[in-house]
Amino acid sequence: MGGHDLQFEKARFLSLALECGFDEQSAEKCLDRLISLYGDDGQDFVTVECCGDDFLAALAESMQDTEDWDDDLQVIESEACGALSNMFEKDDTSNCEADNNGNARRYINVIDHSPEPKKQQSWMELDSSSDGEDPDFCITKGKDSVSTTTSKRLSRSMDCKSTVTQGSVSSICNKKQRPMTQKDGPQILSYEELQALDDFELANVVIFGNLTFRPLQHQACKASVAKKDCFILMPTGGGKSLCYQLPATLKPGVTVVVSPLLSLIQDQIITLNLKFGIPATFLNSQQTASQAAAVLQELRKDKPSCKLLYVTPERIVGNSTFLEILKCLHRKDQLAGFVVDEAHCVSQWGHDFRPDYRGLGCLKQKFSDVPLAALTATATHSVREDILKALRIPNALILETSFDRPNLKYEVIGKTKESLKQLGQLLKDQFKNQSGIVYCLSKNECVEVSNFLNDKCKIKTVYYHAGMAARQRVEVQRKWHTGEVHIVCATIAFGMGIDKPDVRFVIHNTLSKSIESYYQESGRAGRDNLPAVCIALYQKKDFSRVVCMLRSGQGCKRENFKTAMAQAQKMKQYCELKTECRRKALLEHFGESFDRKDCKNGSNPCDNCFKTSV
Repeated sequence: MGGHDLQFEKARFLSLALECGFDEQSAEKCLDRLISLYGDDGQDFVTVECCGDDFLAALAESMQDTEDWDDDLQVIESEACGALSNMFEKDDTSNCEADNNGNARRYINVIDHSPEPKKQQSWMELDSSSDGEDPDFCITKGKDSVSTTTSKRLSRSMDCKSTVTQGSVSSICNKKQRPMTQKDGPQILSYEELQALDDFELANVVIFGNLTFRPLQHQACKASVAKKDCFILMPTGGGKSLCYQLPATLKPGVTVVVSPLLSLIQDQIITLNLKFGIPATFLNSQQTASQAAAVLQELRKDKPSCKLLYVTPERIVGNSTFLEILKCLHRKDQLAGFVVDEAHCVSQWGHDFRPDYRGLGCLKQKFSDVPLAALTATATHSVREDILKALRIPNALILETSFDRPNLKYEVIGKTKESLKQLGQLLKDQFKNQSGIVYCLSKNECVEVSNFLNDKCKIKTVYYHAGMAARQRVEVQRKWHTGEVHIVCATIAFGMGIDKPDVRFVIHNTLSKSIESYYQESGRAGRDNLPAVCIALYQKKDFSRVVCMLRSGQGCKRENFKTAMAQAQKMKQYCELKTECRRKALLEHFGESFDRKDCKNGSNPCDNCFKTSV
């Protein structure tokens, strides 16, 4: 390569570094080292195309790393098992009393069906055998009616495009239903309406307190009981969990649920046991020997009492002892099915690839007649095909709802020089006394942001990251869930298992590492189907911090870093859209076609569509 060409390539490298938010001086030093490494004979290979990713990786490593990233959630994992044990040791005191023998008794509220207003409500005792009843389910005394109070568990149907695919057959329905809000008051089902319900609908009402299914939930439940393999793609907040939890209550035996992190399992276990009365347990390598032995002993019974067993993939892949337990369940016709949650972790093309997930194809190899359901909120077409192949379910029924969340408004706001003051003003002007999350890239950042908002802006916040003790994290979640504090400043460690319906905003103080991550994190807003806002605060130099975090997380695995960089670049491009529809960009990333007019003319247009409509 001639000297002129080398100078040209050097200019391209420096331009790449500046485009990614690095400073010019650091970039020049790193580039000189790169050129020296290749030597005179290797200068032909010093091009952006050949070693651009290596250059950025080296640049990220050369930066003084003063941030404590939260990309590794091992701290939470090591404590979640103990947190579960502690929670199970506590009695669920809500709607419970102890009888003379010390046994807990549950009660449900009974409202007299009478024109006369009652000052006091009466209570009906539930027998211990009625473990499927929801303590919050309200039954009206009368000949022909049952009512449920509108609560956070009542499903709110939304305008949604849904697709069911089996082989080459595909059907699309656009069902519009009236969303239920608290203004509607108690919802009453007549005796005739109850008689018309099938088993799935009745279980949805009685156990889970939902008057209706969300799109494709009903089909998913039917497919599970019919022993069909399924691939279920629903947006964050779309109700994926019910697609396997409900049929698990109707089928004999145990449904085995594979989840990537014990942190994700924790909320599910507590909710199923204490809220819905569905017996569920878990197995994890961090349990004590006696805890694991108690679970295994239960699984060896002719008819195990638990309906759902949650495990991490490590428990299955290469674990001959556990596979023998599964074979034992199978011989007794007590292996109801497998569920692979967060199935995008299976794919090497996914944004959160986990090697142990890749080995879950052994389940269909060893138990070909046991149905398997794979669920995820984020999967492009290539990721979906990779999942089906890896899990050995090529003919699975594909249930796919639209990625669009019409109630969410997407915005990107350029950061000012005083970005923290800008954030504080934004919260005061637009989100006063509203529940929300401010996502930060590192532990240091979430502490700094929370302290600034508390001290300088007088906005009460708490912070949350994986480095905190389990007790501290639980207390933060309690304060936020109960409304004692409206805003939590957090890393990606916050959000797993969150089921708070009234989150009115999600603000990213720094851009996410991928479109998939952003979609999941922002999707924690507006689960009640009421309007909510998703804002990304952006400045170019923040991208250099993302590069540093990715290099820290991916280590020396060149291909992993390259894939992660490509995903981060797409998030950067999203933030830099000037006129294009952000909703359209998000949906098309997942392979869904979308007409910009629907955003522009909708109730919550993105910032770019709003600008073009005024």
